[in-house]
Order: sequence, then C-alpha cells, then structure tokens
Amino acid sequence: MPLGLIHCTLEEDIMLRDCTLPGLYLTGTHLPKLNAQRLQCNGPLHLSGGFQATGLVDMSVATIIGQLDCDDGKFLAKDKALECDAITVGASVFLRGKFEAQGEVNLHGAKIDGQLDCTGGRFLAKDKALNCETISVGADVLLSEEFEARGRIVLFRAVITGNLQISGATLTTGLVAQGMRVRAGFFWRNVTGDGIEVDLIDAHVGTLIDSPGSWTSVKRLRLSSFRYDRIESKMDVQERLDWLAKHDATVCPFTPQPYVQLANVLRRQGMISAVNTVMIKRKDLQRDADMEQAVQGNEWWGLFALVMLLRPFLSLPFKWMFGYGHQPARVLLWIAAILGITFWFAQKIHIHGQFAPTSSVVLPSQDWLDSFPTDPVPDSPLWRLQLDAWAQTTSGRDYTSFSAFLYALDLFIPLDALGQEKNWAPSTERGWWGDWGHRLRWLVQMAGWVITAIGAAVVTGLIGRRD
Repeated sequence: MPLGLIHCTLEEDIMLRDCTLPGLYLTGTHLPKLNAQRLQCNGPLHLSGGFQATGLVDMSVATIIGQLDCDDGKFLAKDKALECDAITVGASVFLRGKFEAQGEVNLHGAKIDGQLDCTGGRFLAKDKALNCETISVGADVLLSEEFEARGRIVLFRAVITGNLQISGATLTTGLVAQGMRVRAGFFWRNVTGDGIEVDLIDAHVGTLIDSPGSWTSVKRLRLSSFRYDRIESKMDVQERLDWLAKHDATVCPFTPQPYVQLANVLRRQGMISAVNTVMIKRKDLQRDADMEQAVQGNEWWGLFALVMLLRPFLSLPFKWMFGYGHQPARVLLWIAAILGITFWFAQKIHIHGQFAPTSSVVLPSQDWLDSFPTDPVPDSPLWRLQLDAWAQTTSGRDYTSFSAFLYALDLFIPLDALGQEKNWAPSTERGWWGDWGHRLRWLVQMAGWVITAIGAAVVTGLIGRRD
C-alpha cells in the first residue's frame, strides 16, 4: 500500500532514504525536512495541495515510476529548497499553481520522461532559482503564465524533446542555456523583467517562436553559435536586427555567425529581401570591426596598417552599387543615374555649341564629290593645291551625326562601340559647358570601368555573397 500522510503537521523530519514504496502521498502536510535520497517509488509522489517544508526536501538519485506532483507546495529553505539531483521520473514533474520555493530547486542531471511543468510557479532564490543543468525531458518544459524566477534559470546542456515555453514569465536575472537542445519550439513571448541576461551560446532549437517586443527586457544576449531551423514570428527584419544588436559585445566585439544563421533561415523561408538586408548589415558591422581592430590592435605599422585602415572605406562603393553582392540589381539605378546626368550635360553642351569634332579633316561624301565643279579652275597655286588634296582623298563620309544619349552610352561602355566618343568631344576653348563636359567624361569613363569590372566579378561569383 502507498504511504499517505494527508494534511498532517509533523514536528520531526521524515527519513525515507533508500526506501522502496509503492507510492507516497504527503498532500497538505507540514514538516521540517524530508530525506528521500535514493528513494524507489513505484507509483506517484505527491508533495502538493498545500504541502510545506521549512527545511530541505532531498530526493537526490531517487527513482519515481509515476509523476512527481508538487503543485501548490511551499519549500521554504533559503539555501536549497528542493534537491532532485540525478532524479529519474517516469512521468511528469509538476511545480505549478501556487508552488513556491524560497531556495534553489535543483534538477541537475534529472531524467524526466514526461513534462516539466512550472506554470505559475514562483522560484525566489537569489542565485540559481531553477537549476536544470544537463536535464533530459521527454516532453515540454513550461515556464509560463505568471511564472516567476528571481534567480537564474539554468538549462546548460539540457535536452528537451518537446517545446521550451517561456511565455508570460517574469525573470529578474536571466536564462543560462549554453549547449541546450530543444527538438521542437523555443517560445519566448511576453517576458518581463529588469536587465535580463540570456545566454544561448551553442544552443540549438527546432523553431524560434517569439513576438515583437518580447526581447525588450533583455539587457544582454549571447547568441554565438545559436542555431534554429525555423522562425515563427511577426517581427520584421529591422526588429530582428535590433534583436541581434543585443548580442553582448563584451564577449566579442563582432560575431558574424548570428547574422549568417538568421540569413540562412530567412532564405529557406523565401524571405530574400530580408536576407539581403541582414547580410548588408553584417558587412557594415564587419567593416567597422576591422577598422577598430586596425586602430587598436597590433596592425598599426607600415603599408599593411594603411591597407587595413583603407579597406573598410574601399568597400563602400561595393555596398552602394551592389549591396555587397546581395542586391546586384541596385547597380541599374546607378547606371540610369549616371547615364541621365551625362545625357543632360551632353545635351546642354551641344545646345551651347561647345562640342567639336575630334578630326580636323572632313572627308567628302559621295554627294559632295558628285556636285564638285568639273569646269576648268583658275590657274591659282592655292586653288590647285586644294584641288589636289581633295582629289587624292578617298571618298568617305561626313561627320557622324551627334546624339546626346548615344554619346552618354558610348562614354559609359568601355568599348567605344558607338562612334560618338571617337568623333565628338567637348571643347575646352568654347566656354564653361565644354570645359566641365571635358572633365565629366573622364569620371563617366572611370565609373563605367569600375561598375563593369565589379559587376562581372559579382555575376561570376568572384566577389560578393559569401555567407
């Protein structure tokens, strides 16, 4: 028969160390301490319904075939209130409702086949409020619906088969979850607190489920090597970048992995525009970090230092024109702007008559030759000399007709394929427009070479889009 002490008040400790029981019911019972180390309980164990212990409740290395129910129980010891180190529970563990622990609740190394349900529970220890280091849970871990923890929640290297739900909770210190594994979803919603620290280094969850504003109360966030397979959230890309910006810079000035991780997940979910925004932000931060390293580090010497300092600035045109290779279509806007400005300027130069042909000789067209007078000409040495010059010139064509648009396009394309640049040039001697047009053409030609070269490298994959 199970052992039951229902609504009893005991003045002495209960000693059940190394005992074997079919079940244990201490519902509503008040007692000083309970020592149940290595207890073998072949049924449920109830410390619920108003159960109260002023000292330590120790169930280290105990084996409970059924559930461990501590709903509405009060564990008032200030140091360690509930000691369940290496406990094995064949069903669920309930620390719900009006559950209250003044000291640490230790589930280090526990193996729980069912849920760990702490819904509405209060964990008030100043250091470790709920210690679940290396715990193994076969279903969900629920820290929600007015759950409160004044000390740290430790899930270091915890393995959770179901969901980890932290929703509607109040945390004073934070969450330590380095190396944690959650096969299903990690819920982080409506969490309140003051200066919460969350450590997710090397953690891996199936789905990250959060909401706008859910990370507002987090002061420090460690995300190095934090991985997730999916995101379910209404947060836009800027809110997600603000989330990444909470990464603790005291650990590492800049860590690219969180940005790459986010971009990869967004790409799998088809959010390409958001991917580009994230990767551009990553490049910006990497550039700033490289600059800071060059100034503060040991690279402040010689030509190498100069290159390290200039490298961030040299990457700016690549960002503006191509979005670091993540937005190659952006260059079309730049090309359109360059061609538009060049066209407008060329048209103004042409209107003011400040374009000049690049050749001083006008080759005769066939129409001109057909209209050339055949009558004898005066016997003038000058006229004879002119006539011989024209007669010895192979019939060609007149000046190429000027087109402002084709001239702009010919300047930008580094091939001189349209003949405008070859035959026409702004005159530096005819006025202001021609003088500045002469200078502009070098800038346009340089821009054409740079954009064409970088564009070819982006298309071929030589630069850009390295996640």
